[in-house]
Amino acid sequence: MEKVEGINKVAIIGAGLMGFGIGVDFARAGYETWLYNTREESSRKALENAREALDLFIEAGMMTQEETDAAYARLHPTTDMAQAAADADYVSESVLESLPLKRKVFADLDRLCQESAILTTNSSSFTTTMIVGDNGMAHPERCCVAHYFQPAHLLPLVEVVGGEKTKRDVLDRTCEIQAKMHKKPVLIPVEVPAHAGNRLQGALGREISALIDKNICTPEMIDDIIMYSFGRRMVNTGWFIRNDLIGLDFTYNAAKAGGREPWGPFKERVERGELGMETGKGFYEWPDFGKAMKHRQNMELLRFLKRDIEEGKI
Repeated sequence: MEKVEGINKVAIIGAGLMGFGIGVDFARAGYETWLYNTREESSRKALENAREALDLFIEAGMMTQEETDAAYARLHPTTDMAQAAADADYVSESVLESLPLKRKVFADLDRLCQESAILTTNSSSFTTTMIVGDNGMAHPERCCVAHYFQPAHLLPLVEVVGGEKTKRDVLDRTCEIQAKMHKKPVLIPVEVPAHAGNRLQGALGREISALIDKNICTPEMIDDIIMYSFGRRMVNTGWFIRNDLIGLDFTYNAAKAGGREPWGPFKERVERGELGMETGKGFYEWPDFGKAMKHRQNMELLRFLKRDIEEGKI
């Protein structure tokens, strides 16, 4: 992990369920990080959670005691937003998922922060424009979504999404900051409520609800189906890589057999003979290391299988 030049002080506005973990990431990377909460009790809890999170990195062999102590010392709790915002170069907002509240917080931050500061929201529902649009802010161009997934200090993905007035260099800078902390920023070019990751989870959730409501599955059955099949597989391959590995013609023919018209991008590739890894091209280009990647994926699945057997889960 390394710092980005020109970014020294970071403010976490709302260091609760996710905010403390975001703060841990920045502190680990060497940034002086201020944790703002409205109550001192919440700030104390944020520090306790941060200490536990840092101890996990020691247990995993990823940090030494000295390194975690140094990171912890860079965390500064406060109940004064002005103190947190003063001279901050980068702000991450994680207050309650309330649009009026977030709009007020951003209006306050716009007034309290230096003009060069980047203001980001960790909102899981609202777009940048929904939060800063027509909000009377002097500098809405420095605002964007930087959405984490819980637990923020353990999951690397950060969805970065600009608003109607966001400057491109703000998005690039945000991605650079995240990447140098070993996060995986994905710059999404179009605003949509709930962004991308939560919309994917929401689609799965709607089908799960239907299966439960129709008494087809129990919650335990749903969890077993996800954890012991495609959920485990997708950890290693995502969705498009997986289809390339098994062959796009397989998915194409399965749709046909089920009486469905194959999705356009599948149909186009199959008609061109681009079937995935087997032909060297599908949704991805597949050079010679494709088979080695598939082997690594299979070995990872075997590692999970071995653990399940040893722990008596199956």
